[in-house]
Amino acid sequence: MRTTLKVLALAAALTGAAQAATSVTTTTVNLRRLPAMSGPVVGVVPANTLLTVACRGDWCRTSYQGRGGYIARTLLRPVTRSAPLAGEGVRFYATCAAARAAGAAPMRLGRPGYRTALDANHNGLACEPRER
Repeated sequence: MRTTLKVLALAAALTGAAQAATSVTTTTVNLRRLPAMSGPVVGVVPANTLLTVACRGDWCRTSYQGRGGYIARTLLRPVTRSAPLAGEGVRFYATCAAARAAGAAPMRLGRPGYRTALDANHNGLACEPRER
């Protein structure tokens, strides 16, 4: 019981003060349910997969194919640094149509408004003319 409480406290601490960033997996990695090497594996993420992550300490929280979990920070290469999720200067477009209507499309990785959900072919350029 105490071990479970410690793991839950660690998980809460890892997700509490983290900010979102993007990273690429350096190799095929296990997506774990808990932020520990002994945590159960919930999925496998291929090498060179672009992910949105929230890191704190040695672990990063992310999701892949609809499953949330943790990946060891040493297995990720940062693409963009942590950025606030809201506030002045932060742009969010729900769809590519909204980004185009605002005159912001296409958007490059690391630039305001870019997010992986809008990058259909995962090439670092969201809302390209041929993408929806």
